[in-house]
Amino acid sequence: MTYEVKRIDVWSVVKIAFILGGIFGLLAGILYAMMLAMIGGFLSQLGGEFGAMPGLTGAVGIVTIFFMVLFYAVVGAVITAIFTWMYNLLAKGMGGIRFNLEQEKTKVVIQPLQKTEAESEGMLGNQKYE
Repeated sequence: MTYEVKRIDVWSVVKIAFILGGIFGLLAGILYAMMLAMIGGFLSQLGGEFGAMPGLTGAVGIVTIFFMVLFYAVVGAVITAIFTWMYNLLAKGMGGIRFNLEQEKTKVVIQPLQKTEAESEGMLGNQKYE
């Protein structure tokens, strides 16, 4: 069966893109915060005017995590909305993406019914034996 995607609902795609962008932003923010903490630790070893750096880089690292989550989520959602809107415009004029679906073949196993001892038929028919 061949199907064609003629239109994509922008809001449904933007919701998913916002959540995924936030997750990736959280991962990137944690990575940047760890790098800032390592830089702050290195600078504190140098001493002198860099002695106060670990506290400053730790605070900046925490702010970076929140900033990255928000930035990735919002920018990712906006860019996804623009591309989804552009797809809808192009699909209207040129046609959408075509794809084929194939139904998965399943095996059907038929087992004979098992009768209980009371339901089994004897020589005289379906009678109970006493």
